[in-house]
Amino acid sequence: MILDSVWQDVRIGLRVLRKDKTFCFLAVLVLGLGIGGATTQFTVVNAVALRGFSFPHPEQLMSVGLIDPQASAQNNNFGFGVIPSAQDYEDLRSPQQSFAMMAAYLTGSTVNVTYKTNPQRYTGGYVTEDFFKILGVSAILGRDFTADDNKPGAPKVTILGYEIWQRDFNGDPNIVGQNVRINGKAATIVGVMPRNFKFPISEELWVPYYNEFPLRPRGDLQVGANNSAPAVLGRLKSGVTIDQANSEFVGLARRLSQDSPKTNQALVSASVRPLLHALTGVQLRQQVWGMLAAVILVLLIACVNVMNMQFGRITLRAKEVAIRGALGATHWRIVRQMLTESLVVASLGAIAGVVIAYWAVDMFVQATNSLPFPLPYWIQFKIDGPVFAFTVGVTLLATIVSGLVPAWLSARGNAAEIMKEGGRGNTNRLVNAITRTLVVAQIALTAALLISATLQIKSIRNQLSLNYGYDEKAVYTARAGLMEGAYPTQDARREFFIRALRALRNNPQFDSVALSSRFRMTFDGQGQYEVDGRKYIQDRDRPLGNYEFISDNYFATLGLKILEGRDFTIDDLDAKQPVAIVNSSFARKYWGNESAIGRRIRIYNPGEPQPWRTIVGVVPDTLMQGPFDQQTDGAGFYVPLLGTDSTLRFCTIIVRPRLGQRADTLGPALSKAVAEVDSNLPTYFAGTPAQMHNDILGANRIVVTLFGIFGAVAFILSAVGLYGVMSFSVSQRTQEFGIRMALGADARRIFKMVMTQGAWQLGIGLCLGAGAIAILLKAAGSTAIQTFLFKVNAFDPSIYFLVAGLLTVVAAISCFVPARRATRVDPVAALRYE
Repeated sequence: MILDSVWQDVRIGLRVLRKDKTFCFLAVLVLGLGIGGATTQFTVVNAVALRGFSFPHPEQLMSVGLIDPQASAQNNNFGFGVIPSAQDYEDLRSPQQSFAMMAAYLTGSTVNVTYKTNPQRYTGGYVTEDFFKILGVSAILGRDFTADDNKPGAPKVTILGYEIWQRDFNGDPNIVGQNVRINGKAATIVGVMPRNFKFPISEELWVPYYNEFPLRPRGDLQVGANNSAPAVLGRLKSGVTIDQANSEFVGLARRLSQDSPKTNQALVSASVRPLLHALTGVQLRQQVWGMLAAVILVLLIACVNVMNMQFGRITLRAKEVAIRGALGATHWRIVRQMLTESLVVASLGAIAGVVIAYWAVDMFVQATNSLPFPLPYWIQFKIDGPVFAFTVGVTLLATIVSGLVPAWLSARGNAAEIMKEGGRGNTNRLVNAITRTLVVAQIALTAALLISATLQIKSIRNQLSLNYGYDEKAVYTARAGLMEGAYPTQDARREFFIRALRALRNNPQFDSVALSSRFRMTFDGQGQYEVDGRKYIQDRDRPLGNYEFISDNYFATLGLKILEGRDFTIDDLDAKQPVAIVNSSFARKYWGNESAIGRRIRIYNPGEPQPWRTIVGVVPDTLMQGPFDQQTDGAGFYVPLLGTDSTLRFCTIIVRPRLGQRADTLGPALSKAVAEVDSNLPTYFAGTPAQMHNDILGANRIVVTLFGIFGAVAFILSAVGLYGVMSFSVSQRTQEFGIRMALGADARRIFKMVMTQGAWQLGIGLCLGAGAIAILLKAAGSTAIQTFLFKVNAFDPSIYFLVAGLLTVVAAISCFVPARRATRVDPVAALRYE
């Protein structure tokens, strides 16, 4: 019986909508855009933040880190903590009782593999023996790592990922037991992992951690990419909560702080958090949730537009509804019928939205797959059950938001009054008040969304337009990793660097050659340092700065001139006299107009004091902290790469072409030249610095494009909605305007009335929208803002005025046409039915 009644309502609704094709088309289009955007973005949120891992009991997988309560969020890895050394991992693992198992790992690491004389660099993971057991994943061929495999000096072994087994080893079913060279040492393949397993991020193979990086004492200085300090994961024991694990590890951290005050004095707290959160990161999670909030605002704007259209239909269908009431239909029956029509419209919009979402998700997947830094392999953007459930939810939301109030107002009309041709009851006045309120709400939502989108767009534009201090297209770079198997000592690595520089500088294709520790010419070492003559009471009093290990001729290769003093030479050795070069910001910060030459600085390492370095040169500023760090200032210094006693496994080779030759054509020549020095050493991450910086910010360009689309859709919907409401208001007030004109009001006065109404709505909406977003940003705090806004003042008045100006223009245009129509009302025609 109920189903028959509902089906009858649906049939009547479809018949009514067939008669009103224009409304049906516009409403479905508007809701389709809103629901499609919301479905697309929830697909992203579901993939990044909700779906998680497919391992058994993924809720038990945790990350572990040590926390300095006085340090910045950035230095504490945004709340997830750090593990300064493998020794800290061991000292946490042994006494703990919260985890069934724990493992240390390095992700995104370089693994050099030579198979049948073909050297290749892979992205691999260095893991301890319980890593795969914790995840609950087993090899499909061969075996897992054992504790013996993980010991220093043990025969080297590796487990291949399924994809490289198929691609580079031809899917050989007898691959287990075959020999390869890994990082310069003979190794045996002992297993192959299942298809589509690349944990933690996009690993292609795995190597035992301690076999490659033997346990070192605390305080050993390892810089940038050369730092082998691991991340830590664990599986909670059944029945142990996150709070209980946190409490235990805070106690362990305090004990370590007391036992090792030189290195762990400040690390008196700990963080145990879901591994999913640690691997996705705070900024990514905030961005995807922020974009979902943005598209929900777009959907609400779309619902308001449809609601305004529904109010227009109330007037046209007033007699129909009155007749239904006179024939015995109850208010609830009429409301149900009107809501059913809204549900039909919203359902059609949902169908259109899902089609749009499939297309948008496909485009989004193509865009993310083309990024040089892939997202974690377990982030799969697909429209699945939870996404469909969300779509059903927003469809019901759209039905209620866009249809409930118009249906209720339509059902409560006075039938007797409505049946009179000129009857005008309270319904029209109430409808006018509601529609005007909705316009204010729409403008407020649009203003809030446009301000948020503009702040985000400006933030990413700041990153894309950074000045790195040199011509990024004038040099070519490639990365090389000197692993301990082939180059076991710093002397062996230094000898290779010298041979490589000598060979490359003799190559006729290169005008200038240098080496740097900088990763992809973007990121490098950062840490605390000391300036001779300054007093530091506590560890955290020492400033945080940038430093880079470079060879001689580095600045000339980049096209920079020494401002004062001299460049490094091949004879600058720490064993003779430790030296450094500072940039102009560093010299100005500490010595003002005085000369920095002869002053002394040193990297601060509490576990093992570093030598004081005498400053021998001052150079122009370059961007040393990369496009994401806005907390560290531009002051920095340089250390001789060929003369340092620090462990440096990785270097970036920088070459400048001969006059008339383009830098981006040097790739084959550089690869060939390096192979002539060491045929087993692959080069990778090759390209100009401009290409490197462009690649690193690829994901940010996707974000700025999405925010731009959201803002544009909201802007268009707001303009259409404002025009529709003003047109509806003018049509409702036709008789009023006729009376005013009959009593002497001129066209100018009528025009001013309509425009003033629009101006009041605009002003209130702008104040509410801008005020709301400002309050939210203020409540978020400066630290939270800095995680997603790069060098942008969240309260920059120019952005707020820009949005206000754009909405003022669109409001003026939207009000102008209805206002002009109001001035052309014929008083006789307007009053004819009175």
